[in-house]
Amino acid sequence: MLKRLELKNISKSYFLNDSVLNVIDDISFDLEDGEIIAVVGPSGTGKSTILNIITGIIKPTNGEVVKNGCIGYMFQHDLLFDWRNVYSNLFVGLEINKKITKEDEEKALKLLEKYDLIDFKNSYPKELSGGMRQRIALIRTLMINPNILLLDEPFSALDSQTRIKISNDVYKTIKQEKLSAILVTHDINEAISMADKIIVLTKRPAKILKVYDIDLENVTPLEKRSNLKFNKYFEMIWDDLS
Repeated sequence: MLKRLELKNISKSYFLNDSVLNVIDDISFDLEDGEIIAVVGPSGTGKSTILNIITGIIKPTNGEVVKNGCIGYMFQHDLLFDWRNVYSNLFVGLEINKKITKEDEEKALKLLEKYDLIDFKNSYPKELSGGMRQRIALIRTLMINPNILLLDEPFSALDSQTRIKISNDVYKTIKQEKLSAILVTHDINEAISMADKIIVLTKRPAKILKVYDIDLENVTPLEKRSNLKFNKYFEMIWDDLS
């Protein structure tokens, strides 16, 4: 199986005046092609720091990250530009790196059509619901043709009903586009419903406490929630975090 990411003995410390803040301690795991990994742990344990180390935004104190593919990053907030309409917002990532081609413009229209947003291409972010804004943010991420998708609590600002619906949409997209993904979340239910594997972290400095291979049928996150095994996974992970 192709490994899209390899984290090898990653540690991160911050040196503050005369003290040292150890955030992450010797974390290693692989992300395989087509796999979805969820990372859960106590607040402040360095989950987002791991994603930032993967992208290169932050350098680890020790260890290395081996990448095999292009990375797309979905943040907690959609970060859409309010002065640009939906269509022009899709090109922000591409504009940083290259000129926009005719093929890029055609791809943007096809993605808007595919995800039922073509009627809103000339709308502005303030005119859209939170769920629609997150779908636009996802399409913008797909525009750079990533192999690896990093998701930093991308549904946390949504109400519970919209959150489940959008997680369904994102899950289907990951599987349809044959992406590999790492999801950081505080929501245990969300982690179980979306992930093939869950990594549970300890309190800071974060170590890997346990790894769960989620053995549920390959159906939508909503359908997985009704599986009899779902509650068993929840109870085990809840006990780990407690």
